[in-house]
Amino acid sequence: MIKLVRFVGLIIQSIIIEFIHVFGLVAFLIAAALGYFRLPSWLVVVVGAVCGVIADKFIDQSEVVGLLERAASANQRGGFLVIVYIIIVGFGYVAGAYARHWVAQRKAIASAPPAPAAPSKAAQKRKRGRGA
Repeated sequence: MIKLVRFVGLIIQSIIIEFIHVFGLVAFLIAAALGYFRLPSWLVVVVGAVCGVIADKFIDQSEVVGLLERAASANQRGGFLVIVYIIIVGFGYVAGAYARHWVAQRKAIASAPPAPAAPSKAAQKRKRGRGA
């Protein structure tokens, strides 16, 4: 159990490092676009793996090593970085799908006809007086 908690903490630290490098944010936004435009969900794994390999091969992470040393040393292993990017892209895909749902819901509310106005209290009293 403790190892699982440590692993989750290490992944969270690695995600923070990737967002500091801005490439993690770019991957998140790409995934949000995938989710928003209803592209297939299997693309999450593909985009995550591609982003992980690109980040491993081309992004220098030496400037944040002092910030989070454990996560920075774990990020030097390519397989771990691919897992981190698959998680980032997965959350981005879900965020994009929720954004699409929210926009559609807002459009439906805006295009709905207004509800009929309730009769005023004075009109209700007049109607009661006539029937009695």
